[in-house]
Amino acid sequence: MVDKALKNDPNFRPPVEYHQQKRSQRPSEKVYIPVKEFPEINFFGLLVGPRGNSLKKMERDSGAKISIRGKGSVKEGKGKPGQFADDADEDLHCLVMAESEDKVRTCVRLINRVIETVITCSCCLFCFR
Repeated sequence: MVDKALKNDPNFRPPVEYHQQKRSQRPSEKVYIPVKEFPEINFFGLLVGPRGNSLKKMERDSGAKISIRGKGSVKEGKGKPGQFADDADEDLHCLVMAESEDKVRTCVRLINRVIETVITCSCCLFCFR
């Protein structure tokens, strides 16, 4: 009914719960970052890039939204209390969300490409600290 009302009446404002439900139904996937296996590599910095440019580029190229969550995603004392509380105890990961499964898969491939490149490149242990 809400979808019909949105199509028929441009001034119609759906209830807040409608947007929350829509958001929770969006395709998503978690990509875990192998921090425990490679503690010497700064995966967070490599994924985000200077001024967030690497992350923004992956989002633009794929059409998906990337959130880095889990242990180590927020500096100690910097995060808001309760923000992403459900992910706080998990290992470091990227939460990828988009409007379609294709966009999610494309973004996951881009993230995995960065991770694999850093792991397989022998010089990265020295270049990307």
